[in-house]
Amino acid sequence: MVHVNLKPALRKTVIGLVIACCVVAVPILLILWMADPLNLRAPNDRALIVLFHDHRMALERLRQMATEDLNVQGWRITASSLNEKLDDARKREYRHLLSEVQPLGMSVDYDGTVRFAYAGGGILAIGPEWGKGIEYVPGDYRKKGAIVQNLDRARKLPLGDVYLRQIEPHWFIFYQRD
Repeated sequence: MVHVNLKPALRKTVIGLVIACCVVAVPILLILWMADPLNLRAPNDRALIVLFHDHRMALERLRQMATEDLNVQGWRITASSLNEKLDDARKREYRHLLSEVQPLGMSVDYDGTVRFAYAGGGILAIGPEWGKGIEYVPGDYRKKGAIVQNLDRARKLPLGDVYLRQIEPHWFIFYQRD
């Protein structure tokens, strides 16, 4: 009878399985971390309120410029997406102000609502997307979202609506989860 030692073969099999699991799991975990579908990296309300008060003048100026330039620039504004039709001085001012307030991006709606996104995530194909930031609403804010007292635990709010926490008249923290 031949005695076969199974320990080395079993050890190689286990090591191979662990490596295979890591090869599959690590990219998936990395994608989930980058997409942040559960908004674990969302800034808290206090941080956004401090940012608003520290950079109010820049936010106001960007809001004014975006509204004025809507027909030229379009609805989405980032430092790298400035329209070539804007003159160089205007582009420099946008870049300077955007570098001061550092949003991921900003957008303007035709009614004058301007949104500064500071966090967002989600994997559209398999789950909800979300965004959080600061928003200026010129008119009736009740048409733009539901007013809440705190957005620090906003991921527990129902899907499909915009939630607003007022900072000052017309200025809000927004949270949207679709």
